[in-house]
Amino acid sequence: MTARPLPSTALQRRHRCDRIRLVPIRWAGDDAHLVATPGCGAPTTLLHAVNKEAPGRGWTLSSGLLLGEYPFLDAVRTGDLRYRTWHVMAPVSDLVADGIAGFVPARASRVAALLEAHRVDVALVRITPPDRHGYCSLGPSAGYGLDAVRLAGVRIGEVDPDLPWTFGNTTVHESTFDALVDTADPTPQYASAKPSSVSSRIAGFVLGLLPTNPTLQIGIGAIPEAVVNALAHGDLGEIRFAGMATDEMVDLFECGVIPADGDGPAIISPELMGSQRLMRFADRNPAVGVYPSSTAHNAAVLGRTARFVSVNTAIEVDLSGQVNSEVIRGRQISGVGGSLDFVDAASRSAGGLRVIALPSVTPDGSRSRIVRSIGTVTIPRSMVDAVVTEHGVARLDDKTSAERAEALIAIAHPDHRDSLAQQAGAAP
Repeated sequence: MTARPLPSTALQRRHRCDRIRLVPIRWAGDDAHLVATPGCGAPTTLLHAVNKEAPGRGWTLSSGLLLGEYPFLDAVRTGDLRYRTWHVMAPVSDLVADGIAGFVPARASRVAALLEAHRVDVALVRITPPDRHGYCSLGPSAGYGLDAVRLAGVRIGEVDPDLPWTFGNTTVHESTFDALVDTADPTPQYASAKPSSVSSRIAGFVLGLLPTNPTLQIGIGAIPEAVVNALAHGDLGEIRFAGMATDEMVDLFECGVIPADGDGPAIISPELMGSQRLMRFADRNPAVGVYPSSTAHNAAVLGRTARFVSVNTAIEVDLSGQVNSEVIRGRQISGVGGSLDFVDAASRSAGGLRVIALPSVTPDGSRSRIVRSIGTVTIPRSMVDAVVTEHGVARLDDKTSAERAEALIAIAHPDHRDSLAQQAGAAP
């Protein structure tokens, strides 16, 4: 079958969509806004097609965090495609710094509202093959994907037979789509960071803060993932998770730390971020629930859970307890993500805890990551209970400003403590 332009009635969904080999990106009208799903659910074949078809169309593409190389960047560099993202990764950091790509500082819970306000012309999503009833699953990625499909005028699904069918809220009927396209690329994978002596030591301190039977949210990176590894050797009862799910959680299921059955899924996640091991584990597994941000990043919903603990890493923390997780020396290298949503949830939770964990210095040891002040505030000082480095724990809740500075200096690297103390003394 040959792809053809959609008629003006494209908003009226077909009863059956076309299954075609020629990628129908050209169906997008001029000046269209395209939205692609992120992470392990990114539609890479469709994104390659965007790169090829963008010249002369005036398109804008929006997405969250993408893994690996971004296949549409040639078109962005030549000015044939505008790109907007709310989570900067290394391949686009230079383009954002140079103003060629745009960064949108948005919490994950706000992305659906932003899409609705900005208009979505085309939704590009990675999906499973339809089941015998015609339903497809978005698999590992539901954060804003269902909202993009709901809002879009044209909906294109990239069919991946290796994508896990996930429980929660990820299903879309094939009749919703204008076209289904077989993927030419393997499922994107996220490789967990390798543990180090520093990340393992920090994880040990974090473990000592956790209550019994917690629901734990971890961020992305070596330290939060080291915390998950450490849980196998703790004595915290049954552990549940919210937020990003990783390969390490499969180990916790296998050793009985995460309950395999019970009241609802033991993991509630907007994004599964892992290898095929995690994908195979999550496939039709009721213990893993993948939900849109309206549930998975909803602080009011998550905050009803007792002992909800958020553990996020940071680039730097200042002496008042403010947290920067996005910017290095004026350069955007990450995004707000769901961190503030989960911190908000922990603030509402009975017995909740808000933890920031980071190394005390940069990898070369030249710069302290405990600093006098910061320019970009991702998490305000009023929403941090504890800061952890490899040198210990600074409890900030119920401390004065001076006491906070003293506690944070005590967990800074010894080589930088005197300088920080002098800076604190000079503060007005």
